Amino acid sequence: MTRLEVIPDEGGPLAISPIKRRALCALLLAGEQGLSPGELMEAVWGDGYARDGSLKTCLSQLRRVLPGRIPAGGSGGYRIEFDPADTLDAHRFRALVADSAEAVRRGEHEEAVRTLQAALNLWGQGEPPLADLPDHTARLRLLRDELVFERRAAQISLFRERIHLGEHRDVLGDLRRGIAEDPFSEQLHALLMTALYRSGYRAEALRHFDTVSALLLREAGSGPGQALRQLRDAIDVDDEALVLDTRAPAPATAAPAQAPPPPPLAQLPPDVIDFTGREDEVARVAEFLTPGPDVTGVPIASLIGPPGVGKSALAIHIAHRLRAAFPDGQIYIHLAGMSAHPREAAEVLGELLAFMGAPADSLPASTGERAALFRSMLAGRRVLVVIDDAAGAEHVQPFLPGTAGCAVIVTSRAYLTGGAGIRPFRLEPLRRQEALRLLEEIIGADRVAAEPAAADEVMAACGGFPLAVRIAGARLSAQPNWPIAYFAGRLSDRLRALRANEMTVSASIADSYDALPGPAKQAFRVLALAGPGDFPVWLIAMLLSTLEAEELLETLSDRSLLVTVSAGTVGQPRYRQHDLLRDYAEAQLADHVSERDLAVERLLLGWLELVDRADARLPGEPHFPRPARLNVELFAPDEARHLIDSGPGVWFIAECANILAAIRLACEERRYRLAYGLALRLSSFLCNQSRHREAEDMWDRVMTAALAEEDTRLAAEARLRLAAVVARQPGDEPRSVQMLAACLDAFEQVKNAEGVARSLAWRALVGHRRGTLDAAAADAERGLKLAREVEDAPSEVACLRVLGLVGAAEGRHDEAIQLCESAHTRAEKLARESGERVYECLALDTLITVKIAAGHHDQALELCDHGRVVGQETGDILAEAAFEEFAGDALAGLDRPVEAITRYTRAAGLFEIAADDRRPSLCRVRIAAMHAAQGSLEEARKLAEQAAADLENLGFQVEAQEARRAARGW
Repeated sequence: MTRLEVIPDEGGPLAISPIKRRALCALLLAGEQGLSPGELMEAVWGDGYARDGSLKTCLSQLRRVLPGRIPAGGSGGYRIEFDPADTLDAHRFRALVADSAEAVRRGEHEEAVRTLQAALNLWGQGEPPLADLPDHTARLRLLRDELVFERRAAQISLFRERIHLGEHRDVLGDLRRGIAEDPFSEQLHALLMTALYRSGYRAEALRHFDTVSALLLREAGSGPGQALRQLRDAIDVDDEALVLDTRAPAPATAAPAQAPPPPPLAQLPPDVIDFTGREDEVARVAEFLTPGPDVTGVPIASLIGPPGVGKSALAIHIAHRLRAAFPDGQIYIHLAGMSAHPREAAEVLGELLAFMGAPADSLPASTGERAALFRSMLAGRRVLVVIDDAAGAEHVQPFLPGTAGCAVIVTSRAYLTGGAGIRPFRLEPLRRQEALRLLEEIIGADRVAAEPAAADEVMAACGGFPLAVRIAGARLSAQPNWPIAYFAGRLSDRLRALRANEMTVSASIADSYDALPGPAKQAFRVLALAGPGDFPVWLIAMLLSTLEAEELLETLSDRSLLVTVSAGTVGQPRYRQHDLLRDYAEAQLADHVSERDLAVERLLLGWLELVDRADARLPGEPHFPRPARLNVELFAPDEARHLIDSGPGVWFIAECANILAAIRLACEERRYRLAYGLALRLSSFLCNQSRHREAEDMWDRVMTAALAEEDTRLAAEARLRLAAVVARQPGDEPRSVQMLAACLDAFEQVKNAEGVARSLAWRALVGHRRGTLDAAAADAERGLKLAREVEDAPSEVACLRVLGLVGAAEGRHDEAIQLCESAHTRAEKLARESGERVYECLALDTLITVKIAAGHHDQALELCDHGRVVGQETGDILAEAAFEEFAGDALAGLDRPVEAITRYTRAAGLFEIAADDRRPSLCRVRIAAMHAAQGSLEEARKLAEQAAADLENLGFQVEAQEARRAARGW
């Protein structure tokens, strides 16, 4: 029973393709119950996506090979109907095993050996058992596991009979090969120890017990069972019964011995003495597991979380807390579901049943029968069952009690589905204070208190994972003279640093990763490129060019390798990788160079296409031309494009952190031109949202990357953008001027007239704000000439505005108005040519300023109303707010304070909506001034002081002082 073969009465095996072999294997294993079309498609191809036609073709071809044996599928699905003359190796195997059991009962041990050997010969040699059998569905996996368990039980019976016949020396090699296949089988270990002892290798038998004990403690979390411990003790004292066959009948004169009662069910491992935190989880799980007397079901608490988050420790801690509520005992089962050798349900049930008093030689063979017996023995008892490290719901099912009074705690990295009564409790990493308390418990509170900053750094690296904290604590405990800061400095490679003895974070994560199907492994790896923030479903589609993005993310989330976070601003689910998991994914991705290169290319180009699309639908950044638009979209998913079209601003808010992470990645990968292209298209959004710190970091990073590649021109472009961002932040003007001087030198060096004009325009703007009017005017005049020569309209508008503002400041009002009207005319032309109306708003802003300075308040008020309409039409809330504020100034100049207060109040509200921290308080200072103008001095001073305090709290000290100075003059 290795590879499937169909052998007719005459001739050799029929040629059957691999797909048809898988389909036939699945139908044979399902038996009379059959398989639904969906189950059969998943069994053969691994999924049911658009496979209906392929399934019909496959079954049609099989019917030609096996006429009359595969009836048409109905509501019950597809199944095999055997001809009376057909034979199936699985049926022959089970019949031979039953015959061997009869031979043993008759005392015919040689016949039993021959029959068992014949049964096992049906499984063949050299190839894995059931090699053609698909295991994509839980049901087929369970049926396959039962059949494999029956094979293993037959092997164990054969070894036992051979030892009984005195072949203990000859069986040693076969036993060792069997243990290599199944290292956790205590029955095999017991037989090997018995064979070693009977062969005269007593010391080796005892050493083997020590080896097995260490293995089980390391891999399963608990030591050997009672039967193996008793065998070890018997070998240690040279028990005479070991030399004889323990199944030999007792003398006729001896009275049957009374079987001792089974020991109490107290199998819990020790509780963790320094268990820290999780008070809320402990209370909620304990309450769920101890319902009132009216509940007739069995509560099953499923503790779910990523590797190393502390599921097992929490389960054992809760179980100890609840011992009094379950007086009939506590059962602990470690399934090692995520290890390379998960334990078989039938074998574990055999050990449990023997421990609970069931006769070992009369245990039923199948998993289902053993599970039924287990439920029967728990009926009417109050027992708590702890099932640790389950691979999935089907792994847990055989161990669930059937009657009320019992309760179950399951730990798993996979989300358990399909079981009634299962309540999931998803564990998150420890909060910072909880993790710090755990570190204090391990290395001492005084040591942590002596270096609080370094301890915080270690906790940040551990990410709140208790396993990581314990490993860090173990390493620091082993090195009491290490400063915590020294260890923190070694955590740049966290996965390498977080290992102590046999405890490693990497090994814990590796079990989950290794258990993933191939496509999910690839998705896990490439998602390391997504960065530390949360990301949408369509990102994996962009990374892998797959239509199954949602299924892949659900697989990773179900196995706790991704965290589902709340729906974002666009109302769709988002995911995040924990930092330690992302580190592991990055390490795995580094071993797949071609895959990584392709994923980086798809990620960066996909973001470039999407950001270009979104940027084109929002107002541009003032004083800079819009980037050229892309003509193709090769990598951007349709879903993301639809989201941008329905709300580009909302989309930018949701994805801004990911775009910044992509820019960082591009710089690290030395793809600085791609980084520059992304930054160009994100810059307008950051500017309009006043997210200056993020913009500054972005442009500084791009500039540094360009300088590292000695690209002087692009580095100057990035520095100019950086200088503009700095200039927009009050108080940073001197730093901006230094950057602009460097930009001018660089652009002049590479003979880039546009860059020179733009740098002069910006330096003129900053110079006017600083009050260096002569220098500002000189830069504006030179910049205006260059801008007109190279037809740089944004720089031309900026230079005209500065010249007008300088003229107004020097009292040349008519000239100032003329210059600003020229700026407005040029801005209107630019709006007609390009659709960019931001310059129209800026020119109106300046024109209104000089009109008010010249005393033309009525004209200024009309322009304010026009500007407010432009702001509304373009969706520019800041512009709309600014024109409302100007209207208040114009009305104040017209001595209409009540109307001015209305406009200032409206402006303050709009500034708050636009998330401008400073301007609402400045509007309230103006409102206070209007109250003072009406004679309400007390109210005016109170309002001004409140606005000044708000400005002070926000860090605007100069504006706060000016507000208080104005209030003192009323």
